[in-house]
Order: sequence, then C-alpha cells, then structure tokens
Amino acid sequence: MRDPEFNYRFAPMRLRELDAEKGDLLVLPLFEDDCPPSGLAGLVDWRMDGLISRIRVSTLHPDQENPHYRGLVLGPFAATQDEKLLFPPGRFLSFRMVMIYGLGKKQRYDGQRYREVVRNLLQTLSGMNASEVALQLPGWSIAGVPARRACDVLLTELVAMKRKGQPVPRDLCFVEDLESQAEMEERIREILSGR
Repeated sequence: MRDPEFNYRFAPMRLRELDAEKGDLLVLPLFEDDCPPSGLAGLVDWRMDGLISRIRVSTLHPDQENPHYRGLVLGPFAATQDEKLLFPPGRFLSFRMVMIYGLGKKQRYDGQRYREVVRNLLQTLSGMNASEVALQLPGWSIAGVPARRACDVLLTELVAMKRKGQPVPRDLCFVEDLESQAEMEERIREILSGR
C-alpha cells in the first residue's frame, strides 16, 4: 500500500493538546448507549459545558427541551449507526465545525461494524470535502479490534477512495490515548512505506 498523500499526527486525549489543534472538522464518535459521553466526545462535552450530554438527555427524555446553542436548537440525536450532528463549536474549540458521529449500540459493535462505520465516515468526510480533520478512531477497542488493525482498516479505505479519485482528508490528527498511539503510529508508518 502506498502513501495516499496525506499528513498525519497524533494528539493525546487531553484538553491542552486538543486546544493546540485546529482544522475544518473535529469528529466525535458516540455510542447510542454512551450517556454520559466518554472518550473524545466526553472531553469535548466537558469543554462545552455539557452540551453533548444535554443533547443526549433531550433525546432520551422527549419531555426535555432540546438544548439551544449559538442560536441553534440541537437535537434530538440518538447516536444510531452513521447518524450525524454537525455544529460550529464557537469559542470552545479551534475547529470550524464539530461532527458527532453515531456508532449505534455497544453490544452490537464488532469488527465488521467498525469497518462499516469507518467506510461510511470517510465517505461523509469526502462528501464534505473536509481536508483538515481530527478524530478518535470510532470505537475500535469496544469492537475488539487491535490498535494496529484499526489503522489498517482506515488506511485501506483511504487508499481505495484515493484510487477512485474521491477527495480524502489531506491532514489527519488522531486523538487517541497515549498507550495506543505508539502502536498505531508504527503501523501507519509500515503501511505507508509499503510493508
């Protein structure tokens, strides 16, 4: 597999490092049964004063009003597989837009679903023509997918899209826990060098 002509880097899942990142889009994977949010979505939820939690509560409890944010009414958002919610983060983050991306229910999320979600997510990014994207790979550990394999799936899809002439992000920032970063980065280097 050859270089699909993109730059990549890793950022630890901490607010200080996330504050140093900027770009077109920050992707937050979220499970349907993940309330309160965890991972990157949980970190951003905290930064945005519980906005994602409020969206989820208004979805789970229809008697609750959908949250208002920057003049927008956000929600409902059930986080079903491939459901998307796009909004501007304003002063909270240095990204033009934030997209919460639904993963469905945890108990149904396996390696096959991970591949489907990655493919669909990349198609969405292509359709948005997003070139600078930061994301946490969507639920790979819940699916039981090893970190190295999670990167294989993503890069295989990116290369296939590039070969078809579809736009792909040119700059990817992987926001992952520190324990997984070294393994993922090693695998990405191997793949891009053709090993």
